[in-house]
Amino acid sequence: MVGSDIAIDAADIALIRDDIKCILHLLSLSKKVTKTIKLNLTFSMVLNFIAVTLAILGILKPVIGALVHNAGSVMVILNSALLLNWKDK
Repeated sequence: MVGSDIAIDAADIALIRDDIKCILHLLSLSKKVTKTIKLNLTFSMVLNFIAVTLAILGILKPVIGALVHNAGSVMVILNSALLLNWKDK
């Protein structure tokens, strides 16, 4: 490996261009990603807690529970996919 390759592998962030204005965008994006992760975790935990509670009470059948779990996973993926079109203000 060349020295620059080793430096890139060791770095947390590697700039491809000389323009450092993208650092502000990167920081904003990382805050948005962290917020999205926390929201997704909260949503999935609450949904699973409600589904398990309803299953214990006998209200939620196993097949419907599996569908609810999969629907929750799809919602998390769709919410995360919104980051692909995110633009800094």
